[in-house]
Amino acid sequence: MWFLIFIIFIAIICSIVAFIRIRKNKYVKFIMENSIAIKNLIDNNNKYNFYNSSKNFNERHVYDNENFYEGISCEDYLIYQLQYKKYDVEKEINNFNYNKEKYKSYCKEISEISEFGKYVEENNKLNKNYLLKIEKELFNQMVLKPATNFKIHVVLCCSKINGVVYRNKKQDFSSEQITLLIKRLNNKNRDFYNDKEIWNALCRVERGRVSNKMRFSIYQRDGYRCCRCGRSEESDYLEIDHIKPIAKGGKSTYNNLQTLCRRCNKNKGDTY
Repeated sequence: MWFLIFIIFIAIICSIVAFIRIRKNKYVKFIMENSIAIKNLIDNNNKYNFYNSSKNFNERHVYDNENFYEGISCEDYLIYQLQYKKYDVEKEINNFNYNKEKYKSYCKEISEISEFGKYVEENNKLNKNYLLKIEKELFNQMVLKPATNFKIHVVLCCSKINGVVYRNKKQDFSSEQITLLIKRLNNKNRDFYNDKEIWNALCRVERGRVSNKMRFSIYQRDGYRCCRCGRSEESDYLEIDHIKPIAKGGKSTYNNLQTLCRRCNKNKGDTY
């Protein structure tokens, strides 16, 4: 008995929903064919060719070394990435600024559309209040909403040796902040950065690219021995050294890393 009542109740609900959908579709069709406000909106939309962004410049990196994670800020990491992506980022910022300027004119023209409730052909069988409500809903849905505020979201994470992330820090950077960072990056004489803070940020991130996993891989490649004097791990403390120092433009790549004992690494210093 209760099951039959439940089935009847569901059938009634489905019928009501279907009726509402059919009724709304009827109103939508009439509005799209006859609304003067919608037609004016479509004409305005066709006049504007906004830039549609499909690029993602957000950054995320995971450190398995807590010391590097603590010493590198989100801004440091963004500065490092911008040295390779700054031209694409600047182009994207210009596109967003273009949208922002055009959007002001677009909004002004849209705000002047006032023909709601006016139709090419009238239909007295339709409820006027409901018709106006649906018309305004459609209008708001069809108003263009271009991307006007560019930002880059940076997330830095710290993980355990098994890869499980247990800490993170994040920061958003606006187009104004990014433009200023690019300007500071461009302030250089050949390979020398005039802004010391920019150079220090680049060095911190470059040094932090030597993960613990990479470190152990270098030790294994070099047989757990100093590449200069041959001392083994048992006889002296081993360290990872940049063959071409970071201070002289060296990178944290496998072919620029070697195993040195603490004494040889100290004696080598920043020489190359």
